Amino acid sequence: MLRISSFLCVALFIFSIPTQAAQASLIQQLTDLSKRFSTAIIYNTSLLAGLTVEPSTQTTLEQTLDLWLTPRQLSWQKTASGIVIFQTATSVPAPAISIPETNNTPVLEEVIVTESLPTPSNGDAYNHNYQQAINYAQQIKSNYVGQSEIAIGAMLNQLPAENLAEALQAVPGISITRDRGEALNINAMGLGAEYQLTLFNGHRLANTENVRNSNQYGQQHRFDIFSAGLFSNIAVYKTTNSSLPSGAVGATVNLLSDDPLAYQDNNLQVMLTGAALEGERNFQPSFGLTANAKSADGDLGVIFKMNYENRLQRQFQFESWHWGENSGAPKPYQWPDINENTLVPTDGLALTIENEDRTRATYYGDLSWQATERLKINSLWFRSDTDFSFDEHRISINPQSQSAQAHINTENNSLNQFMFNAVNAKTSREESNLYYANQTIQVDANWQPSVHLPLTLSPFYSSSKANSKTKEPITRVHVATSPMQADVALQHTSVDNFNFTGNLGLVSSYSHISQMSKRTINVLNKVQEWGIDSHFSAENSWGLQALDIGFLHSTQHYDYTRKDISLSPLALEQLPDLDGRWLEPITNKFSAEFMNADLQPWLIPKSDLFQLYDIDLSFAEMSDSDRLNSYKVSFVSKEGYISSKWQFEQVTLSTGLRYSNTLSETKGSQLATTGELAPINSSNKDNTWLPSVNLKWQPSQFWQWRAGFNRALNRPNYSDLNPKLHINSGGLPYAELGNPNLQPVIANTSTLSVNWQQQSVSAQLLGFNHHMNNFIVEQTASLNYQGLQYNSLQRTNDGKAKIKGLQASSQWQLPIYSRWFLQSQLSASITHINKADVSTSAGNHFKVEGVSDWTGNLRFLVSDKKWQAAFNINYRSDFLEQRDISNNASSYVEDYTSTDLSFSWFYSANASLRLDLFNATNETLTRTAKTDDASSLLKAEEFGRRVVVSLSLKI
Repeated sequence: MLRISSFLCVALFIFSIPTQAAQASLIQQLTDLSKRFSTAIIYNTSLLAGLTVEPSTQTTLEQTLDLWLTPRQLSWQKTASGIVIFQTATSVPAPAISIPETNNTPVLEEVIVTESLPTPSNGDAYNHNYQQAINYAQQIKSNYVGQSEIAIGAMLNQLPAENLAEALQAVPGISITRDRGEALNINAMGLGAEYQLTLFNGHRLANTENVRNSNQYGQQHRFDIFSAGLFSNIAVYKTTNSSLPSGAVGATVNLLSDDPLAYQDNNLQVMLTGAALEGERNFQPSFGLTANAKSADGDLGVIFKMNYENRLQRQFQFESWHWGENSGAPKPYQWPDINENTLVPTDGLALTIENEDRTRATYYGDLSWQATERLKINSLWFRSDTDFSFDEHRISINPQSQSAQAHINTENNSLNQFMFNAVNAKTSREESNLYYANQTIQVDANWQPSVHLPLTLSPFYSSSKANSKTKEPITRVHVATSPMQADVALQHTSVDNFNFTGNLGLVSSYSHISQMSKRTINVLNKVQEWGIDSHFSAENSWGLQALDIGFLHSTQHYDYTRKDISLSPLALEQLPDLDGRWLEPITNKFSAEFMNADLQPWLIPKSDLFQLYDIDLSFAEMSDSDRLNSYKVSFVSKEGYISSKWQFEQVTLSTGLRYSNTLSETKGSQLATTGELAPINSSNKDNTWLPSVNLKWQPSQFWQWRAGFNRALNRPNYSDLNPKLHINSGGLPYAELGNPNLQPVIANTSTLSVNWQQQSVSAQLLGFNHHMNNFIVEQTASLNYQGLQYNSLQRTNDGKAKIKGLQASSQWQLPIYSRWFLQSQLSASITHINKADVSTSAGNHFKVEGVSDWTGNLRFLVSDKKWQAAFNINYRSDFLEQRDISNNASSYVEDYTSTDLSFSWFYSANASLRLDLFNATNETLTRTAKTDDASSLLKAEEFGRRVVVSLSLKI
């Protein structure tokens, strides 16, 4: 793909023939332009000497400057002193810079980046010019001593993205995990989402949770609460930073709010959006608003952003919950005359249509007050409210029929064709209304006690709360089919047949209601942090440049409550016989590219059958099962740090040390050996020292070498600490036990990188090596529960993991311009993990879950003054999603490529129209079940293409 894209770009330039016109001195043209618009234009005469341009017919100052400067690797920025012109690839000014003069020659200050945080976002200075944003980000990265990446302004808002995680694909080394077609989590540094940490202005965020199917993500941050345009400055630290909270072995993503005082002008921008799913006629509306204002004296500034979005999504999928080797399957699922290691289904085979209707509203306000020359106070408020409505239709087959016949796929060593004479099947409907909310409030200050002392004190307070709950109980209704024949044929990545001989469009093809149940889940996650940071700037003969010292007090509370209720078998038998009042046809025909045959339509239970038949299924006191599935976890941490930065000619040294003292508590219920339920209250303390050393050597203007060592910790997921005992209800019988005594994973990470940066091209090669102790792994044992013997699975700290990888990335500003476009940028990154192994004290060896051997991203943007086109391609090779140490086969996600496109038309400086096409190739996401000897199709999902049209107006 990279070769093809590069070839197309080169070919495009070859056929681009610039027109010839009368040329004039650029300096003279700028002088005339300055007089025409009564604006000071500041530049270095030697930088522009000898350059000529065509006289401009543009009507605005901004358009004229872009026309003259962009093709010549020059850029400009408005400052309090006037418009500054600078060379794009060398020095980029910081926001609101001052410009001292020496011998009447303007000198531009370079961006200053400390070892703690980069400067706050610079307003809209880099939101419109993609190349300028790239160069500014490269400058910050170049000044930073450790391993970091910066995404700013146009890098985030000018590439197609539906939420912040998809926008982060612009950062080299970051890949995403999708859920129902939309990005949900990020992966970096060879590790999955549970090893990354997301911060808001350096402080932890509370996480929303999955309350639909009880999969508990815990500390894996869900990015679907953030719209793509909410942030314009993001710092990604690929190794730990002593000045930031502990908790990441992979990357720390720091979302930085805008600085209201950095904006030059008051603005109001409105965005109107309409979206449609492929094959649907209804458009989902969205609305966005961004406003900023400053007081007349410039000491008080405010920013407000809001976004309302309605999103309709439809997913078609085939799924089979469990496969296992024939020898270990329960007797009803074993097949005679078949090899023991042949994979056989030990649970349902199903086709599902999932209808999702979502509304999301996000609000973000930031108030900044320059109280005195040395005191600045900031306050921030963020809120996200999301409502999900799901209506899921499913037709499923239980493959335990004793009269069925099967055929073996000799290539994959698995059963792949089934003929059921009296099929055990059912049609199901699941309806749910879910609510997700996140609210974050932050207050901080920057105070310089004395004008003569280069010391800055920054006290802060942050409170974040996330609530995830079922707005109405999740309802499930299952209807059994009448005896009939059915045929199922599977391939490795597709379904050839899934049909019944009976007419599933008739009520007579169904037998009785087999299940009616309800479930409620409520998850509350709270995070509070307060403390103080201090920064001391120093210049001495020893080389010390800066010293940072700080303290953090952090509390995290996680409360998970689940309740289930269902009709008893006796109550189900007493229900009226099935008739037309119970069932209705599906509204959408099942249609997916992974289906190689037409699928017959089927009936599903009607909506709200509980109300229709006045079935009282109300929740009472919590049952024993409810108590087992409900728990509370808390972390209370006290952390302190010190870090320093030293400069020795061509060598810059950064050292840091962070101390973490954490008390964790888990409250829940556990089954005693007698079978009775008993409460449990477990607490653990851990104290950890986390040193870091980073070295940067710059032997020349174009080369930089970096080396570093960092120690980091990663706390266990909340759900792993739940002391429950859960008996698996489907497939092979096994028990799952929580472990409230889990300790944090400790990682020692070493890195080595080389950077090369020229005027129009930059490249980086990064090698990293993680050594992790206390690695959390699943272990198996034997458990007797209620007279039955089970294999039990429990997570322990018995593992050691080693992950080694290489990451290469490049930014290329294509050097030739034409009459059709003025700016083009090609970016690529690729990460290869050459080792991701876990070993246990028992001598077991296996791969780390969630790690792809190869991930890559290719981005291309080309634009003129009136239009812009871009595409983004993200690739992940196959990876182990979930290791299964019982007799079931492990789950793998096959390699996947997502492609998104966008095209923008700029009518004027204040109005633009944009078209985005998401999931352009409509690739199927496939999961397979695998053992050492066999594999089979486990799940196939298709999301459809999505078209979004947006109109942006600046007032």
